[in-house]
Amino acid sequence: MSPTTTGRPSADRMRRAIRASGRSQRQVAAEMRMDETKLSKSLSGQRRFTDDEIVALARVTGVAVSSLMGSAPGEAPVSVTPPDADPGGASPVTPEQARRRREIIEAAWGLFAQKGFEAVRVSDIAAAAGVSSATVHYYFPTKPDLFAMALNHSVKLAYDRQIARLTGVEDPVERLWRLLEMQSPHGEAGRLDWSIWLQSWNRVALDGGRDQEYVEIYRRWSETVRAAVAAGQQAGVFHSGPSEELTGELTALVDGLGVQVLTGVITEETMQRRVRDHLRRRILLPDVELPDVELPEVELPSTDLPVERPVPSSQGSPPAGV
Repeated sequence: MSPTTTGRPSADRMRRAIRASGRSQRQVAAEMRMDETKLSKSLSGQRRFTDDEIVALARVTGVAVSSLMGSAPGEAPVSVTPPDADPGGASPVTPEQARRRREIIEAAWGLFAQKGFEAVRVSDIAAAAGVSSATVHYYFPTKPDLFAMALNHSVKLAYDRQIARLTGVEDPVERLWRLLEMQSPHGEAGRLDWSIWLQSWNRVALDGGRDQEYVEIYRRWSETVRAAVAAGQQAGVFHSGPSEELTGELTALVDGLGVQVLTGVITEETMQRRVRDHLRRRILLPDVELPDVELPEVELPSTDLPVERPVPSSQGSPPAGV
């Protein structure tokens, strides 16, 4: 896939998102791990934002990619909007507090993904986010609340990537293939994302499978795939039949193969080949070919650009401006 988005990102919407975040353009560029000159040129229309830059800008400013890109009247969404999450803690009332809260969630996501829920302490998350443990508890009363928000963070990242990389893709075969590629444990970032999902499955299973919030999250993903399958059927390039059944087979295959990749049973290349074989046998009509599309690897933030962090506070209640 081309590194530039196929949608209609609006520089004006992006400038408004930056202003609403309460951050300067320089601060936003640093948190995006993006050269400030490139950001300025993109905002002025001299260059196009890449898909990953759009996703990064949405993450830093706390907005959804869909709000940055907009959509044409009557245009069908390429992904089902994720459900709202309520961690039960205090809600931020200023842009600075919203930024601080996002940084705590991102720090928790990274630590849980790398080390596992049981091995991570709230104090570890506080240190990684540059705040006190009291500040973390101010927004997220318990560690399970933080893990729930880490899962929600994964869901939002997936949603933003889908909007950025699928908007404007008219070919239903290419759209389905890109959607499945984005959901695979590809590269370090993909494996960390899948680590959160694996831990979520384990926690829900140990709890007797009664987590309605998780069920709703998975329903959203299944419906996104089902809509892509139904679009291919309508276009006359996919096999007919109940789209729900075709979707169920496909998502179960992707889930199972993803677990095998993470546990070292198979390679990413083997997973890709098996998914392509399944699509040819069960989804695509005989004379339809899969596109030769390979998504760029999602890069984790580098550390070569400084990011302003507050000095951790270890005393009592959260400091002013938490």
